[in-house]
Amino acid sequence: MGTSSETVQLSTPLYRRELPGAGYVAIDMTRMDDDATGDQTDGTGSRVRLYVERRAEEERRTGHQPPVVAEFTGSARAPEVGELYRMAADNAALARALIEWQGRRQRKARDD
Repeated sequence: MGTSSETVQLSTPLYRRELPGAGYVAIDMTRMDDDATGDQTDGTGSRVRLYVERRAEEERRTGHQPPVVAEFTGSARAPEVGELYRMAADNAALARALIEWQGRRQRKARDD
């Protein structure tokens, strides 16, 4: 059996909290690893994403990814990762991020 040089995505949950009323906010880190060599273990090939799930019922969440309202690509130790944590802890910041996300989504739909 030979070795593969395919790139593998490894996702790690970093943070999650329930939102008042319904849903949750979560941060995860996806690291790109070279399957054959295991490169990028220092976190430089990481993507850290902030999700906001607004659906209260679990059955409504099935088959849908929550909106990614902010993300950062680079080292998992970068100061920008701290900014994502601060945003995740601030309900007003999350509301602003969702409004911006909806605006980008509407502009994209209009441009298509």
